[in-house]
Amino acid sequence: MNSIKVALIGCGFFGQQLAYGFQKNGAELVGVQDIHHQQAVDLATSLNTVAYLDVADMLQQTKPDLVLIATYNYAHRQVAEQALQAGCAVFIETPFATEAEDCHQILTLAAQTDKPVFIGHVLRALPGLLKAKQLIEQQALGKITVARANRQRWIDSARDKNWWKNDIKLTGGKLLHEIHELDLLCWLLGEVDSVYAQSTNRAHSDTPDNHDIIQLLLQFKSGVFGSLEMGTAYRLHEWGISIHGELGSLVVNFFTSTLTLSFADGRRQQFNLYDEFEADLSLRENGKSTQKYNQINELCPFWLSRAVEIEALSVLQHLQGQQHSVLHDSPARAVCVAVAAKRSIQEKVLIKVQYD
Repeated sequence: MNSIKVALIGCGFFGQQLAYGFQKNGAELVGVQDIHHQQAVDLATSLNTVAYLDVADMLQQTKPDLVLIATYNYAHRQVAEQALQAGCAVFIETPFATEAEDCHQILTLAAQTDKPVFIGHVLRALPGLLKAKQLIEQQALGKITVARANRQRWIDSARDKNWWKNDIKLTGGKLLHEIHELDLLCWLLGEVDSVYAQSTNRAHSDTPDNHDIIQLLLQFKSGVFGSLEMGTAYRLHEWGISIHGELGSLVVNFFTSTLTLSFADGRRQQFNLYDEFEADLSLRENGKSTQKYNQINELCPFWLSRAVEIEALSVLQHLQGQQHSVLHDSPARAVCVAVAAKRSIQEKVLIKVQYD
């Protein structure tokens, strides 16, 4: 396979980043589609491709090898099934879906059509996180004991109260929409056996259903205990993962763009999350500012656009048979945990995670 033909469904902020990232890595962008057709037209004009009104027409006329899906979260299953039935591989921006059953149905169809499914867990593909995965698999920390992930920051209420990311019916809620840290815990440490969760809204009364404090206690099947705390009601910003073992600890700090390995005997190693200074610097600078949600016409910070380029390359190399992509592994695991956590929040009890 030479140039891989790619079509995009969903031309909002992140759909645009995906189009740029895949095109920059040599993919041929053969068409774009969005329910807001003018967005598709604008993107098609800037990237010299064709905007389509209908997904089925685009798939039939362009016959892409890969379909990028960046629609509202709740709609991922429908268009993913259309793409798979048309004989295409699919890349789905996170979350995979808002219901575990949707994930299972997509994966079942993918197996039947023998087409791969990739999920946009962009942080997995960063060199520093790949190093963390390698160190854990090599048992550099010995027996893992406990792990913690957090993404705590303050974000002012969105100016547009009708913005789709404020509608939990479209997003599935923050735990699913901002699933990256939960996914990293699941990817690095394996399946979660059970979860207890709680959440509330303390600082954003204008969007009461969109909880700004979310806390999870996780029991992994391996025996590891873990926790996740996330939200937008924290004035002291933290973003990272710490994993502890009998021989030492591993700390990923996204605000400093570093991976630090500390051993019980005093030895210490540090790695950058990127292989290039400019991207590491961009991520560090991003951590100093008040975070704002990305709007459709805003510039994408360099660290994020570079991360998208890295994940795009990972997918394209997989499709070309050059190298396996970590974005193809355990695609539904984090969604299954998130669904169990949402049930725990509602029922106020420990919930066993269901993967089937």
